[in-house]
Amino acid sequence: MASDKPPQLLLLDTKEVSTVVTHKPNEEKQLSDVAPLLSRTSPQSRPGCLGKTLMLTLTFLLVLVTWRSWSHGGEYGDPVSPINAHQEFQALPDPKYLQQHLRYYTSGVALAGLNKSQAEWTQAQFQAYGLPEVRIEEYQPLLNYPQQQRLAIVEPPELAFEADLHEPVVDEDPTSHLQAEIPPAFHGYSASGNVTAAVIYANYGSPEDYRQLQQHNVSVQGKIVLVRYGELFRGIKVQLAEEHGAVGVIIYSDPAEDGFGQGDTYPEGPWRPSTSVQRGSVMNLAQYPGDPLTPGVPAKEGVPRIPRDQAVNLPTIPSLPLSYSAAQVLFRALLGQGVNVTEAMPAWKGGLPLSYFTGPSIARVNLVNIMEDKIAPIWNVIARIPGKVEPDRAVIVGNHRDSWVFGASDPGSGSASLLEIGRSLGQLLQKGWRPRRTIYLCSWDAEEYGLVGSTEWVEDHLNSWLKEQAVAYLNTDMAVNGPYFITSGSPLFTNLVYQEARQVPIPGTNETVYDRWVKTMKGQDPPPFFGLGSGSDFSAFYDHAGIPFLDMAFMGYSGTYHSAYDSIHWMEKFIDPDYIYHQTITRLLGSVLLRLVDDPLVPLDLGAYPPALNGYLDKLGRLLDQEPRPESSSNISPGPGAVSDSTSSDLALSFQKAPKSTQQLRGLYRAVKKLDKRVAKFNRKLRKFVKRYGANCQSHSQRTYQKCLKRRMALNQHIAQFERGFLDDSGIPGRPWFKHTVNAPGRWSGYMAEYLPGLTEAAEDGDWTRFAQQKQVMVGILKRVGKKLK
Repeated sequence: MASDKPPQLLLLDTKEVSTVVTHKPNEEKQLSDVAPLLSRTSPQSRPGCLGKTLMLTLTFLLVLVTWRSWSHGGEYGDPVSPINAHQEFQALPDPKYLQQHLRYYTSGVALAGLNKSQAEWTQAQFQAYGLPEVRIEEYQPLLNYPQQQRLAIVEPPELAFEADLHEPVVDEDPTSHLQAEIPPAFHGYSASGNVTAAVIYANYGSPEDYRQLQQHNVSVQGKIVLVRYGELFRGIKVQLAEEHGAVGVIIYSDPAEDGFGQGDTYPEGPWRPSTSVQRGSVMNLAQYPGDPLTPGVPAKEGVPRIPRDQAVNLPTIPSLPLSYSAAQVLFRALLGQGVNVTEAMPAWKGGLPLSYFTGPSIARVNLVNIMEDKIAPIWNVIARIPGKVEPDRAVIVGNHRDSWVFGASDPGSGSASLLEIGRSLGQLLQKGWRPRRTIYLCSWDAEEYGLVGSTEWVEDHLNSWLKEQAVAYLNTDMAVNGPYFITSGSPLFTNLVYQEARQVPIPGTNETVYDRWVKTMKGQDPPPFFGLGSGSDFSAFYDHAGIPFLDMAFMGYSGTYHSAYDSIHWMEKFIDPDYIYHQTITRLLGSVLLRLVDDPLVPLDLGAYPPALNGYLDKLGRLLDQEPRPESSSNISPGPGAVSDSTSSDLALSFQKAPKSTQQLRGLYRAVKKLDKRVAKFNRKLRKFVKRYGANCQSHSQRTYQKCLKRRMALNQHIAQFERGFLDDSGIPGRPWFKHTVNAPGRWSGYMAEYLPGLTEAAEDGDWTRFAQQKQVMVGILKRVGKKLK
């Protein structure tokens, strides 16, 4: 959490006020069961018959009233489920089925666009579970596939070396024997090229790392840059190297963070072995995700596409991933050349047992990366369960299905959980339950290349129904790869997750998920609720469409990430042999889902947002109070969505140094305070509504019932649309695809959330004219969000 204080709890537990009448299915009396009793003849006297007839009539009336209560929650009221779905769901997720799901998904390689049979199998499973509507939606984005890869030291002859770009067999791991299926080390969307040059080591390849190289008079112009994974998304590493004049990039996994520095390596332990390679996409997700040739529109046949060289999120220089055993050979070739970072910049020293030097190397390295670019079909599997009371409100659960190799953790654990949620919901449907709101279960394709399947789907359906009907998106990517629980998402979810995590036990322990969460966060209670920038399928929903998202997972051992060793054998030997964590995360996801679809009042807490905003402003204030960087020449004008503020004279200012935060942020803090008051007033309206009508709108008067429905619809509309209020149609300056003014992927991290991105990036650039413009936009948006709560 951004604030030291826990968010104020809304004094309303909508789960309690929506408790339903439960009974066994065979105890429900139908009118057809009672009617025959009224016409039976009897040999007894007529007075006796009259008495019996009277008793039967009373019985009929009693059953009628009871039946109407079961059917309508009162004479007038919401239809009531014959079961308590929230409670019954907890008993349904089964480790046996979760294992079956995961074993199927990890039985072969599932590169995007090459495995339609897996999509068809997923569709067939959803149909077999009794989900009423299941379809496959196809898109046609740009993808690329490896044709020829090479990394070798070619000069001088005494240093000659040819890197092995294939991961070897591990005898005890059956899928590692499928060598013909396993793709070589490559980067999705990497540019084709054949370059030979000296090598320079640039640590993580961050902006600060390049500044340090410049301070030591080391230039990467015309060189191949060697960087390690970590700190920032690989696509940004390649972009920065390109901007500094490099001709190629090698990204390796350093054992300090991703190997023996963390523990025993596979197959003796869960961590990355020396010959393992981390594949991945080098699209710059901080520019925009999805099909790079159709930004903002779905990649369908016949749509206009921009040329590849105009896609600002794609690199133009080649890159390759590398194991740390091969990287060690390159570091040996760098010994004694350039700056000894072990002495001059010790933070640059990784875990390999030798001194690290920057270079440039005397050795010349040949990097070959030939890729086949093609417009290829991808397949999203979409299951839909229509809502019974509010069919025009929808909760979406999703995870991607494609993987770089076998993908037991990423994405198999999440796909197994998604499928088991579908199976469990099918069981509830068989018992007569119907969700109040509509449910979508979505199995995405091509996430690994750049969140492609989910982004194209959002762009396809946003204007037709998503922006009006979507309540929330739940993401299940990498659901299990360790014992430590973490969660992230919109602040609106904070209290809902606290409530549900306290109710879900971890089998075989004395802990609930909440207990484990507190332990993971080293005793912080309540535990912090993090934001996320990008890196998974929530991005289009949240950053572009303003749909609140939640991502939950058991994490811990990512040592086989994007390698051939992220396998079912690795999962069952080291991570979750009994599928306890798979079962637990599925129960928790289902619990949150059922609250979102079945609570009469949408259980998102608007009261958690203003404290989060204050925390983001505090962070921005600390940035403003630091020493300023050189003023940027950037002069990005505000878009048409900019809203004027009373301090419009600020537009004329272009500060030579960073203004003090107390001076610059005062108006924003005031705007958040006003929003907080509006939210508090809205929450009082919620409590007043429940006290007067009851959340289920039960009433003996049709007029009162209709009045309640109308008011509840308005309240739910405010809750469901609240996050959308923070969108700016013109987008973040320089990154217009990202519309959310509160959250975006960091420009130089990609994965991590950047809060108040328009303001933060202007401050980082020292562009105070743009900062003033963005402050106007933000103040206007805060006012607008508050006014909509009236």
